[in-house]
Amino acid sequence: MAATTFTCCRCGKDKKSKLTVSIRDEWDLLLCNACYGLLLSIWEIKAGDLEDSERHAELTRLLHGLSGEAEVEQARTVLLARDSRSTLLSAPALTMLATAEAVADGFAVKMATELDWSAAVIGLCKAVELEAVRLICDPLRHAVSDLDLASDLADRDFRRMAQFCKRGKPIELGTLAHFLEAMARSQNAASSPLASALRSLALQWPQSDWLFEADGFVARVRTLTKNYRNPAAHTALLSQVEYHSCVEVVQGRDGLLWKMLTSVDPARR
Repeated sequence: MAATTFTCCRCGKDKKSKLTVSIRDEWDLLLCNACYGLLLSIWEIKAGDLEDSERHAELTRLLHGLSGEAEVEQARTVLLARDSRSTLLSAPALTMLATAEAVADGFAVKMATELDWSAAVIGLCKAVELEAVRLICDPLRHAVSDLDLASDLADRDFRRMAQFCKRGKPIELGTLAHFLEAMARSQNAASSPLASALRSLALQWPQSDWLFEADGFVARVRTLTKNYRNPAAHTALLSQVEYHSCVEVVQGRDGLLWKMLTSVDPARR
């Protein structure tokens, strides 16, 4: 079998191989072995039996393999120039956004695979999670560092937040949303050291009511996870349209990232 010379439609590099992979049986959309292996790895994670937290972590790790450092740095520069609010983000969150954008920008309009867009969507959602942990969870952990959280550790609704605060167990966006929701409906919220500490912290935040409003933080997170993060992390195939829709939810004029910053960052009083 003679080797075929072609340009990989994902990485854009000229390749020569005896075996090629086409996208949707279109022979002008060929993948090199490296890109095919990377996309196959992503699919295996999405279709596997990992716990959601482990699946998200693995997809985030692979996301960084979809673009180079130069492309990420260029995307970071564009983000900072396009929206001055980006300067308020933590370095990890900004890097995650830049990585997602670099991955998306690297696709020609008709050459992007659905798996590529799913990986980019995961990056957007991870950026929101990083900022939520920095702005809400980490201050709460510091506030309760000297408190006895035995009652919260024994409570079904507050246990995972208590484990984060006392044992450093990683926490996800959905867990934070569940905790805030439980503060409003749980009969144990009045006696919960965690809930009491968060209420005290909220007094220091400029627009903290948004955290607990019916159409506030929890509702926004539920939309993000239901419509974007969960489908991207499982076997759904997300399109370019859905990626840009997620960008709007996360970074739009009233995006979740900016709403968090203006609501709970004491520096923005």
